[in-house]
Amino acid sequence: MDEDLNLMEEMVTLCTYRTGDRTTVIKALRAVCAYFGGQQIYLPRFKVDDSSIAEQIRGVIADAVGDANGGIILEELMSKFGGVQVYIPMEQRAFRSEVAREIKERCDGSMETVRDICREYRMSFTQVYRLWHQAQIERTQQELPFNT
Repeated sequence: MDEDLNLMEEMVTLCTYRTGDRTTVIKALRAVCAYFGGQQIYLPRFKVDDSSIAEQIRGVIADAVGDANGGIILEELMSKFGGVQVYIPMEQRAFRSEVAREIKERCDGSMETVRDICREYRMSFTQVYRLWHQAQIERTQQELPFNT
């Protein structure tokens, strides 16, 4: 399972090198994970392999970051990782820190907000709480002064 997370980080790094914008790449790959998460998909190697899955991936990425950046990101993914079955991890697993920060920012403590977050990320209350707690710990560690 950790290999899948390493693969996602490698995808982020390679696409960032090509586009120059890590935030956009993360947004695109998070959308892919949200749509295909938990599945193995065949990633075609070339655009001429216009399969239905390639069109779905193109649509998901374009919806997230627009056609121009989406085309660059998809082209990079196909050239580096195409031609094989690729396991796409769930978004909350592959982008755990980012999801934890979002939950921390959105959560005001009310049960309605927690329920909305649970539905949006397709997670249990316990998972949401764990991510909220993780973001709280990360925030506390960032605020600690550096002791030498």
